[in-house]
Amino acid sequence: MEVDPRRLRFLLAVARYGGVLAAADELGVTASAVSQQIARLERETGFALLRRTPTGSELTPAGIALTEAAEDVERAL
Repeated sequence: MEVDPRRLRFLLAVARYGGVLAAADELGVTASAVSQQIARLERETGFALLRRTPTGSELTPAGIALTEAAEDVERAL
């Protein structure tokens, strides 16, 4: 599995701010851009990372695990 680490910031933003729209606002991009980056990250990992709900998005178990790993990388940098 080869993951583009630049996409991890989108996942981290969704996790931290509670959804795609809030993450987009925080990152200064469109919600579509966030969704596209998450979709690419899901293809790279082979796992669904977000579960879309009527009220937004929530992390799947794989999303939680990748978010925790991404936070470790972020702290190390």
